[in-house]
Amino acid sequence: MSHHNYLLSNEQLLQVFNLTHTATAIHVTEDAIIQEANDAMLRIWGKDRSVIGKSLEEALPELKGQPFIDMFKTVWREGLTISGKDTAANLEIEGEISTFYFDFEYKAVKDESGQVICILHTAIDVTERFLKKEAEERAAEKEMALQREQELNEELAATNEELLATNEELQVAQDKLSSLNNDLEERVLKRVRELSESEERFRTMAEGTDIFIAVGDETGNAIYFNKPWVELTGRSMDDLLEFGWADLIHPDDRERYVGIYLSALAKKTPFTGEFRILSKEGNYRWLLANGPPRLHPDGTFAGYISSCIDITDRKKHQEELQELNEEMAAANEELAATNEELAATNQELAQTHSDLVAYIKKLSDSEEKLLQAIETGKMGTWSINPETMKITMSAFVRDLLGLSMERSVNIDEVMKAVDNDYHQMLLNALDNALKNHVSSDTEYPITNLITGEEKWVKATGKVFLDQQGNPTEYSGMFMDITERKLDELRKNDFIGMVSHELKTPLTAINGFVQVLQRKAKNADDDYSTNALDKAYIQVRKMTAMINGFLNVSRLESGKLLVDKRPFRLDQLLQETIDESFISPSTHEINFDSSCEVTVNGDRDKIGNVISNLLSNAHKYSANGTNIEVNCEITDNEVIVSVRDEGIGISEHDAKKLFERYYRVETNHTISGFGIGLYLSAEIIERHNGRIWVESETGKGSVFYFTLPLS
Repeated sequence: MSHHNYLLSNEQLLQVFNLTHTATAIHVTEDAIIQEANDAMLRIWGKDRSVIGKSLEEALPELKGQPFIDMFKTVWREGLTISGKDTAANLEIEGEISTFYFDFEYKAVKDESGQVICILHTAIDVTERFLKKEAEERAAEKEMALQREQELNEELAATNEELLATNEELQVAQDKLSSLNNDLEERVLKRVRELSESEERFRTMAEGTDIFIAVGDETGNAIYFNKPWVELTGRSMDDLLEFGWADLIHPDDRERYVGIYLSALAKKTPFTGEFRILSKEGNYRWLLANGPPRLHPDGTFAGYISSCIDITDRKKHQEELQELNEEMAAANEELAATNEELAATNQELAQTHSDLVAYIKKLSDSEEKLLQAIETGKMGTWSINPETMKITMSAFVRDLLGLSMERSVNIDEVMKAVDNDYHQMLLNALDNALKNHVSSDTEYPITNLITGEEKWVKATGKVFLDQQGNPTEYSGMFMDITERKLDELRKNDFIGMVSHELKTPLTAINGFVQVLQRKAKNADDDYSTNALDKAYIQVRKMTAMINGFLNVSRLESGKLLVDKRPFRLDQLLQETIDESFISPSTHEINFDSSCEVTVNGDRDKIGNVISNLLSNAHKYSANGTNIEVNCEITDNEVIVSVRDEGIGISEHDAKKLFERYYRVETNHTISGFGIGLYLSAEIIERHNGRIWVESETGKGSVFYFTLPLS
C-alpha cells in the first residue's frame, strides 16, 4: 500500500487545524491576506469564514491606527519573527469595540531559497489573566496605601497634643488669611473674567474681518495670526507661528520689506510697506502692510499689531487661576503644621500674587490689541439683538453715520443714512441672516446725517447661536472703504469714456475697409482682398472688445439697462451662428434648430452672450474641430449649451472663470482681457438665469446658460 494513501486531504488538515485551542492563521503578502484561519482565531476576531481571502485591514477595519498592520508588513519584508505578551488590541465584537489582551507571535515562514512564503500567526487570549494580574496589583497597592495611612495616623496622633497649643494661635491667623484670600480670589475672578471677555471679543473681531491681522511680541516673534492669513497661505496656525511666512514673499520684495520691518523693530517705530506673497493657489497677491507699535500699560514697547489689506486689483489695475485655588487650598490645610510652614505658605502666596499680576497684565494687552486693531483698520463694531432688534454700535460707526453718541438708535434711523437704492438689499441680508443663520458681507454708500458727507462702507455680519440653535446676537464689523470704492468708480468712468471715444474712429475705419473691399473685388486684386478681409476681422474684434469694456463700465456704474421683450431664442441662435461665418471660419458649427421657444429678455444682450461663447470656442479649440450648439427645454427654463473640442479648463480656473478680468494663463498666445464671460454672467443673472462650465483639461469644454420661461 502506498504511503500517499495515509496523507490527509486539505479538508482533513483543516479539521485537524481547527482542533487546536491555540488561535492560528496563515497570511500571505505584506498586506496580510488571510490564507487560512482556524475556528479559535475566528472567535477572537468575532468573524466567520467570509474573511478568508481578505487582507487583515479589510477583515478587521478596527485595526486601522493600531500597530499590527505595520508589524505584518515588517515581518513579510524582513523575514522576522515578532512576538509580544499582554499586548492590548481593540476589536469589534458584535458591533462594539472592546479591548482584549493577547500573547501573540508573527513568524515569517521561508522556502529553501530563503524567500518568505507566508506568515504564521498565533495568538492566545490572556485578557482574563491580564485583568486578574492588574486587579491583584491594585489590591496590593491599596493594601500598602492602607498600611501607610495607618502609620501616618499613628504619627499624627502622637503630634496632635503638641500642636493643640499652637492651633489656637494659628486659627486666628488662618481666619484673617482666609478672609484675605476670599477677597483676593473674588477680585481676581472678576478681573480675569472681564479681560478674558475682552480677549474673546478681539479674536471674534479679528476672525470676522477679511483684513489680515497678526500680532508680534517685543522680539519680533509672531504670537497670533487671524483666519484670513490661514486661508491665504494654506498654512495652519501652528506652522505660521513656528515657521512664519517670510519665505512666501516674492524674491524681488523680500529683502526690501524685511529690511523695513527690522529697521522699524530696532527703533520701535511704526512701519508700512507693500509686497507680493505666494498664495495657496500658487499665485502672488499684493498686500499693503501697516504696523503701529503696541505698548504695555506701563508704556513699554510690547511689539506690533500689523494689518494687511489685499491690494492686488489696485496693482494690477483661562489655568493659572485654578492652580492658585489648588495652592491656596493646600496652604489652608497645611496651616496646622508649624510656624515655619505658615511662613513658607505666605511666601508661596506672595509668589502666586506676583504671577496673577503678570497674568492680568497679559490679559490687559489683549484688550489693547482689540482697540489698536480697530483703529488701524478704520473699522468699528455693531450688534443687533434678534429679539428686541435693539442696535448697539461703536463710536466709530456712530460718527461715520452721523448718529448721536449718547442715545440709542433703531433700524429706521440707520436707514436714513443709507442710499435708498440699497435699503431692500440690507433688509434682505438682515432677514436672511436671522432666518437662515448665514453670514453677510455688503457694500453700500451712506450720507452722514450731520455733515452730509458721502462715503462707501463695507459691513460684515455673523449670527451667534445658543446651545438650542437659536440666534442670540447678529454682529460684525463696519469699515470705511471710500478710497477703494472711489478708485473703482474712477477707473470704470475712465474705461467707459475711452471705450466710447474709440468707437467713432473705429466706425470710420470699418467703413473705409468695406469700401476698399468692394474696389479690390471689382479689380480682381486677390492680395488686397485677402488683406482687407483680415483687416475687417480685426476691426470686428476691436469693436467687440470696446463694446465689452463699455458694457462693463455701464454695469459697474449701474447704467447697464436690460430691455426685456419677447423673442424667438432659436432664431437668435441661428442668426448669431450665421454672423460668425461672415469672416473665414476653420470650425464646423452644428446646431439643432428644433428648439422653437419664445423667451422674455433683452435680445441684443442675450445675443452678446451667445456670440461670446462661440468666440471662445473658436479661440480655444484647434482648426478643423467641431462646435456643437444645443437648446433644450426642461421644466420652467430653457438651457443653451456650446460644446467645443479645445484645450479644456482646469478645476481651479473653472471656479474663477466668470470673475472680472480673469484669464486662464496657460496660453499667452490667445488675445483677450477676461471681460467677456464676466459680462455674460452679469447679463444672465439680470435675466434670473444661471451660467456655468463643465470641462476637463485636454478634452474640451461645455458652457451652459439658462433663461426662465415664465
